[in-house]
Amino acid sequence: MPISTATQETLTAMDYKVIITTSGTGSRLKELTKSTNKALIDINGRATIEYILDKYDKSIPLVVTIGYLADQITEYFKTHHQDRDITFVKIDPFEGPGSSLGYSLLQAEPFVQCPFIFHACDTIVTEDIPLPDHNWAAAFPVAPNQDVSQYRTHKKESAQLVKINDKGVPGYNAVHIGLTGILDYQSFWKNLRNLYEKRPKEDTSLSDVHVIEAMLNEGIKFESIDLPSWLDTGNLEALNQTIAILKNRSTQ
Repeated sequence: MPISTATQETLTAMDYKVIITTSGTGSRLKELTKSTNKALIDINGRATIEYILDKYDKSIPLVVTIGYLADQITEYFKTHHQDRDITFVKIDPFEGPGSSLGYSLLQAEPFVQCPFIFHACDTIVTEDIPLPDHNWAAAFPVAPNQDVSQYRTHKKESAQLVKINDKGVPGYNAVHIGLTGILDYQSFWKNLRNLYEKRPKEDTSLSDVHVIEAMLNEGIKFESIDLPSWLDTGNLEALNQTIAILKNRSTQ
């Protein structure tokens, strides 16, 4: 196993950053994102991204990718979070050929030369989020017969991640939720660069999942961490369920 770029003994809250990607168009939310960035969709009077920011102390630097309706994101942070340490990374292109989640992450590399957490802007959890003092990928445990065909899933042995399955692969019941801690950041960036350079520019599917797979193939270990509070806001059905769940919790 490669030598880690940091150790659990020396890692502190000031030694890592959080990447939040808001650069995509959020097309699965249809009319809701025609004029609103998906990170700012209203959930019971709060922007979606507020629920994410709740999980990170203000001392932790944020790296936020922007592209689609970028001015909305920068204005939101200027108005509501002037006290946070934020680096904005402009993504171009943010849609069409050459774009992908992997490409957006790659543009953040110069600003994230340290352990980090990648937090997709359509992922809400209420548990405490672990430090990136080791490599981990968060998952949502579901019932064996529950339909998770629209999501990638974790194959794991005990708590160790073995593989992230493509969508529709049967037999696995831990959903990959777009929340990942990276201790071995040099390996992450190296593998992401290699994957991006080898893929045709028309391929827009490159994501953190492919990088994790490449790291696993190198023998780098990842823990699969169950976060059963996960709420998805990435499509209309899931968003409506999330709104209802959070509204119910606020009234209890």
